[in-house]
This record gives sequence, C-alpha cells and structure tokens, in this order.
Amino acid sequence: MGTEKEMELFNEILYWINYVLVAILSIAFTVQFLYTLVFWLPAKKYKPAEKKHRVGIIIPARNESAVIGDTIRCLLAQDYPKELFDIFVVADNCTDDTAEIARAAGAVVFEHFDDDPKHKKAGYALQYGFEKILESYDVYDFFIKFDADNLMEPDYISKMNDAFDAGVQSARGYSNSKNITENIVSGISGLWYIRDCRFACQARSFLGTSQMLGGAGMMFSADIIRKHGGWDCLSSSDDAEFSMKRLREGIKTKYVHDAVVYEDQPTTIKDTFNRNKRLGKGLFNLFFTQGIPCFFKFFTKFGWSYVDMFLNLLFIPIAVLCCTWVPLYYGYDIIYHYAIGDIAYGNNALINVAIILACAFVLPFILQALLVTVLERKRIKATFRQMIPVILSFPLFMIIYAISITCGVFSKPKWNSVSRSKTTDSSSLGLLSAPAAQAAASVDETSDNGGEDADAENAPGTDGEASQEDAQ
Repeated sequence: MGTEKEMELFNEILYWINYVLVAILSIAFTVQFLYTLVFWLPAKKYKPAEKKHRVGIIIPARNESAVIGDTIRCLLAQDYPKELFDIFVVADNCTDDTAEIARAAGAVVFEHFDDDPKHKKAGYALQYGFEKILESYDVYDFFIKFDADNLMEPDYISKMNDAFDAGVQSARGYSNSKNITENIVSGISGLWYIRDCRFACQARSFLGTSQMLGGAGMMFSADIIRKHGGWDCLSSSDDAEFSMKRLREGIKTKYVHDAVVYEDQPTTIKDTFNRNKRLGKGLFNLFFTQGIPCFFKFFTKFGWSYVDMFLNLLFIPIAVLCCTWVPLYYGYDIIYHYAIGDIAYGNNALINVAIILACAFVLPFILQALLVTVLERKRIKATFRQMIPVILSFPLFMIIYAISITCGVFSKPKWNSVSRSKTTDSSSLGLLSAPAAQAAASVDETSDNGGEDADAENAPGTDGEASQEDAQ
C-alpha cells in the first residue's frame, strides 16, 4: 500500500508541475494571440526628416565572398547622399576573399583574426570593428548594422534617418526574404520573419512598446556606442541582447515599417537547424541574464515593454519544455495507465494529445501562414500558388524550430557561414537602377583585377585624416 500511495503522490506532483507549466505556456501564447488579433492596427509612421545625418554602416562577415559584393553595391545604390554614409566590413577569421571583394566594392575593411574559440561570434567582430571606428572614424550620428547577405530597398537609410531625426535611438526594419521561392525550406523561414513583422512588430509599434532587434538592418545611435566604448553585447544572440540592455537603460527599440530589408534564408534543413541552434543558445542564456531582470524592472518602472520582452524570451525555455517535458510527461502518463490496466484512460489520453496538437499547434499556424500571405501579398516576392506548400508546411517549421532550439541549449553552436542563395540578387529583386547595375558590373571587373584602385578611392570622407591603411 505504501508503494501505491507513493505512486499516487508522485503522479499528483507531476500533474501540478504540468498544470503550472501549461498555465505559463497559455499566458505567453495568449499575448501572442492578442497581437495577432490586432493585425489591422497601423504601424507608426515617421515624417521625412529635414536633416540628413552622418551614417556608419557596419557589416560583420565570415567567409561571405558569395554575397558581400552584392550587399555593398545595393548599399551604394541608396537614395541617400553618398558623402554622408560609409560602409565598414569586419572580415572575421575569413579564409576566402571576402575582404578583397568588399574593398573592391567600395567598403573599408577591418580584418579580424582571433584564435580563441569563445570569441568566434559576431559580437566580437562588431566590438573589434567599433573600436577601429571610434579610434579613426568617429564622425557618425547613427549606425546601421547589416548581415553580409542583406539587401535593402533604395530608401532604407532615408527611412532610418527619418526615425532617428524624430528621436528614435534604436530601431529595426521590415524583414523580408530575398529567396522565398527557392525551395520550401527558404519559403517557410522567410514567411516566419514576415509573419513576425506583421503580427508582432506592427502591433508593438501601434501600442508604443519596445521591439526585439534582429541582425538585419538594425539602427542605433552612435552615442550608445560611444557610451559603452563599442559593442557591449557578446552573446550568441548579440542583437537581442542589445535590445534588452537598451530597454533596461530606458531606450525602447522602435519599428520602421517602411524600411524594408531582404534576408537570404537557409535553403537546407541542416543550415536552418544550425542557425536555430545558435539562436536558441543565445536567447536561452539571455532569458536568465536579461529577461528575468527585465521582468522585475516592471515593478519599478511599470512599463508593458518589460513584461512583453520577458514573454518574448520566455518562448525559448517553453520550446525546450515542449521538446523535453511534454513528451516525457504525457508518455509516462499514458504508459503508466496502460500498465495498471486503465486502457480506456490511455486511449483517451492519446486522442486528447492529438486533438490538443491539432487545435493548439497545427491549425493555428496554418491559419496564421494563410493570413499573413494574403495580408502581405504586395511585399512577398512570390505568387499565392507558390506559397500554398509553404502555408501547409508551416507547422513543420515550428517543430524543427523547437527541436533545433532545444538542441542548441544543450550544445555549443558556432557562428559559421551558410550556403548562400544563387537565385536572387539586387538586380533580380529590382533594387538596382539600370545605371547602378552598370556600375555594379564595372565593380565586378575591378574585383577581378584585385581591387587595388578601390582601396584608394573609397576611404570614408572624414576630412582626410584617416586612410584605408589605418583600418588594417
């Protein structure tokens, strides 16, 4: 009898643990559901600025020779005055010709080599780059950080300048996909980020709460960099860390809906898995180092942004729980009742789990994917017919996302280059005018010749005090 009572007590404890976890999960999903319900609310607009500010563009890159040239050419095709922005590329531990291509295309290049495995993260590359900028090129009002694969609409810098002129110190843009039609893997990943912009970023913008930064096209005041002596975010998810640290300092990250940046999405399950592992590891650690302190800050500052960002990061430990606790608990519960002869309970439990997965997971994500495809059809670079398999497979992405994040939490993912898309570039997306495309072709020829002339011609316009050689 003692053993039977002990088993009953054990099962009761498991039940209440599961009940608490389900309650937490429900709160987090309820908030996200409410954001989805207000998808029709417009994002904040920023008036055209009268003043054009000095802008520094910084791009960390590791073995990105396939895309870095096109990214720089797209930046040089911006409608912003060329004398008011400079492009810096941090070629971090590169074993290819990323640095040479970037110089030939028109960027100032800082080559960074660090053998410490703990330092092989984008954050350390950015820290090195900003140290060099503060040392020799400290003339900028704000910075924009891009990933090496990013392309952007011609007015991207102008839109961020409008926001900065309105007093915004930290901002993100609209994350679109440049290769959403390449295959179903890139399609699902691309739609995920578009969904986030439509349902989460747009709602937060209307409500005036803070945003979570992504690596693509994030803008921030140069005063922040000066205050902290460079880039003070060295985790695997340094962009999210930047968002949380700035929020704890009282700086909200804003959303600039009209600033559109295109990202190269992974085209293989392996690359998707590895990217999410790195993301999961960084965000899981941030939940404890930044998320929990941010939550407690709510009780002194009473701003919804603190709770919202906490709940945003809470999804990572929730994903880990879904991949560990849920199968273990429900698997044990079903097997236990089968073992004691309660066949009816076991059968009903299996049916209930299937219904819960269908109602709370499969159907909602398919409906979300369908809704965002319809609402964002003007921005999605694909036909509705092309998006049908993506919509139907969207819940599969969430399974891969949850599993890969969980694996990342229990591993040591690295910042590595991924296979880049060969199907789209700035010209095919219509981001370069005919003259710009011709200029790009001439740059390619220069790159083939080694890019010697480009180094002399493309040093930043900082009154001639610093030279390209200073960047080495």
